[in-house]
Amino acid sequence: MKNILFTGGGGAGNEAIFRILSDDYEMHFADADLSAISPLIPEEFRHEIPYAVSSGFIDNINTLCSKYKIDLVIPGVDEELTKINKLNTPSMLPDTNYVKTMLDKLKSAHTITKANLDSPRTITISDFLNGEEIIFPCIAKPRNGRGSRNVNILNTPDQVSAYLILTGILADEAVLQELCIGQEYTVLMSSDSRASLRAVVPVRVAVKKGITLRAETEDNSAIINACVAIHDALPAKGCYNIQLILTDDGRVMPFEINPRISTTFCLGLAAGINPIDNYLSDNTTTNKLQNYHSSLALFRSWSNYFKY
Repeated sequence: MKNILFTGGGGAGNEAIFRILSDDYEMHFADADLSAISPLIPEEFRHEIPYAVSSGFIDNINTLCSKYKIDLVIPGVDEELTKINKLNTPSMLPDTNYVKTMLDKLKSAHTITKANLDSPRTITISDFLNGEEIIFPCIAKPRNGRGSRNVNILNTPDQVSAYLILTGILADEAVLQELCIGQEYTVLMSSDSRASLRAVVPVRVAVKKGITLRAETEDNSAIINACVAIHDALPAKGCYNIQLILTDDGRVMPFEINPRISTTFCLGLAAGINPIDNYLSDNTTTNKLQNYHSSLALFRSWSNYFKY
């Protein structure tokens, strides 16, 4: 049995990950806030680690991996991604250059466009203030950010300066992105350690407030084909996710590629896809994508716990 460590252990869906996979792996979860990890995960599998900005972050995780004989680390927090590759233990993560590019929402969008793939127009606010044009309403967001923090719809050019003042973000560090009208999806992408694509699972997002609260897997050939094309042009190993809009006129518009697992990772597992096994097995014998259960719905709600 392999031993797996998830960082960002307090993330949504981790107790479901434990329930689904604990018969196949010894599962450990680590977080800088130990109390954030679900109490439904047994205490012996919950661990406290420093924040990623701490000088002791890597040493602490190396010690944890050594103590529990961890075979694979799966990071779930953006701030950790560029450091995890320094561990002594392998991680289920794309290459460092890929990670750095995709964490920067401007570079990510331009990389997709340069690969001759559809993507919403994206410019920095600095470029806009210097005369570049974009159609309003549009999306304003930080170049580096997660969880929908400081993501706003701006209806008029007059609101751009107000956005900078209210958020405190520098004009070079924020982007304006074309607003695409349609249905949002988060697509689970699973490949092996050689970046051979094994599975693509479109997840239709029903309600979202920083994290996905309601979602459903969907068999959508247009989305699957578009995501295969993205992977072929920009191959990545491990598990990552593509956020996109299926517009009302049928265009697939990827607006972010996140080089890590998402909060709907557990839904992909429940649908029959195991990215951990895909990454570790390296026994690809066919180019055919794995089948998954379509129309499987995720419902997420809060639980209340009391403790003296």
